[in-house]
Amino acid sequence: MAKDKLLKSAFVMAAMIMLSRILGLMRDIVSAKIFGLGWAWDAFLYAFMVPNFFRRIVGEGALASAFIPVYSDIRAKQGEEAAFKYSNLVYTFMGAALFVFILAVEVVLALLLKFGVFPDVIRLAISLLQVMFPHLWFLCAYAIGMGILNSHGRFFVPMIGPVLMNMIWIATMLWIFPWASENQTARLHILAWALTFAGFLHWAVEWPFLKTIGFQFQFKWRQLWFWNSPEHEGLRRSWKLLTPVLLSFGAVQVNMLIDTAFAYWVGPGANSSLWYGNRVMQLPLSMFGVAMGSALLPMLSNQIANNQKEEARQTLAFSLTVTFMIVLPASAGLIVLAPDIMRLLFERGEFDAAATARTASVLAAYAWGLFAYSGQKMMITGYYAAHDSKTPMRISLFSLLLNVVLNFLLMPFLRETGLALSTSISAIVQLLLLMFFYPRCVASFPFRETVKSFLKTLIASVIMALAARFLLNAWSGAAPASSATMYAIQVLGTIAAAG
Repeated sequence: MAKDKLLKSAFVMAAMIMLSRILGLMRDIVSAKIFGLGWAWDAFLYAFMVPNFFRRIVGEGALASAFIPVYSDIRAKQGEEAAFKYSNLVYTFMGAALFVFILAVEVVLALLLKFGVFPDVIRLAISLLQVMFPHLWFLCAYAIGMGILNSHGRFFVPMIGPVLMNMIWIATMLWIFPWASENQTARLHILAWALTFAGFLHWAVEWPFLKTIGFQFQFKWRQLWFWNSPEHEGLRRSWKLLTPVLLSFGAVQVNMLIDTAFAYWVGPGANSSLWYGNRVMQLPLSMFGVAMGSALLPMLSNQIANNQKEEARQTLAFSLTVTFMIVLPASAGLIVLAPDIMRLLFERGEFDAAATARTASVLAAYAWGLFAYSGQKMMITGYYAAHDSKTPMRISLFSLLLNVVLNFLLMPFLRETGLALSTSISAIVQLLLLMFFYPRCVASFPFRETVKSFLKTLIASVIMALAARFLLNAWSGAAPASSATMYAIQVLGTIAAAG
């Protein structure tokens, strides 16, 4: 019963994430056609990656992982009224802290623009970040609302926000850009304002649905001065979890942010190459890895809160097995078909054949670690449901250090591809360590059974990927693509036949 409920919740979220990712793919196709791999688009991505980084680690796991276990525990032991009161305290303290933090960052950015001397790409990135950084407040508030709704079995509603963001992004480029200045800098500022508005919608769309479960927003400003009050015990528990959670859930995202910093030294186009490769890799990861992780946390938290440790162990092992069955074939397919996929999706307008080659290499490097990115989310969720945040934090810190070392070693030889490969290697090491140390948390983790299932799926995935490569080569040789439509039929037909 628990497994059926987990799969149902995961597939509901996966359906909405799939819609969001399809729109995201359309967004990236239009962006690539308009901006290519130019320095202005590099600057926009440098700026956008800051709020996007927080969205990934906050909206897709970290804040919810510090919030949901405590919320579920309070709800089970003290009732919904106490849980709602705790939620409003989290809103109040988080909102106040973020307001001060965002204000301080905006002041620093203004001073940097006024007195700093930077290359054009960095100066434009700072200017765009000024517009988009307040986005962070709305995304964190959205994550709390998502945690409440998920705890009550509402998985559909929180996924509406990302869909709206992609729709606004696409609409801005297709319908506002033609009426605006042709100057790329001006267009990017328009897009930045549009995304800040989309961030507000992320949060606002949850309001009516939270009311249906009886929750009302109440910002308790007077409570800010009473941190040590006994009523704030749940808040202090969440805060104790949050810092390790951010480090653990954000390890892959921090690694990618580190890659972005290294990409600046590679040269123009490197950051854009990492972006497009990562975007395609995120399709299977987000459609199932993130969905399964988000659905898993409330279930594990409830099982552990009710001392159902054996059920929790089985639920975690089952989620890993199902996740590997989905992402391993996707990973193998992305590796062998990377050039064809990138050419099909992006090679038009300002995005030329050279850009296709660079981004395909990055995609293949990221795809090697796809199973690890997904598996991490399951394992870290298992730790946090058991209220153990220190072990994954230590493992994540080791992963970050390993990624930096690998970047220094691989970047001189493989350029941006080396940066992506470093992230994949460090993610695989992190997953293995998380699985190895998990028995200390709840119960003995079925390591041998999970690895056995993984190897079976891996062998089948490799055979499938090689068959896909052979089929596409044979098809292309027998009937060379004479048009973009024919090429699309060949690539998509191969993927469908192999899958």
